[in-house]
Amino acid sequence: MANTHGLSPRLVKKQAQARKNSKGKKKAFAVYIGNENPQTRKNTSFKQRKHYMENKQNFPKKKLWTKNIESLIEMGILDSRGFFKKGKKKNFMTKSMVDLKGFDYYGMPRAG
Repeated sequence: MANTHGLSPRLVKKQAQARKNSKGKKKAFAVYIGNENPQTRKNTSFKQRKHYMENKQNFPKKKLWTKNIESLIEMGILDSRGFFKKGKKKNFMTKSMVDLKGFDYYGMPRAG
């Protein structure tokens, strides 16, 4: 007999439907794993993780078209000393925050 627990048949049907609907949710919940650690995964909702993954796919990291310094200066991506004009004030020639003479983006002496 299905109704030995004393609940009304209406509630039993609702519970059965809820169990049926919940099947397969864990697989769907595991959509984005990426570089996240288990603690971060537990603290962020499925919706947030899904949106994060969609945004990463829609806006991939920008890549330079070429590594040739002269052509990048001509395109206006680098200034004459090798610093990027937009974004981080990093020097493309030295791969650090200073140029070949040891000056930073603003022309001030800087160690490293």
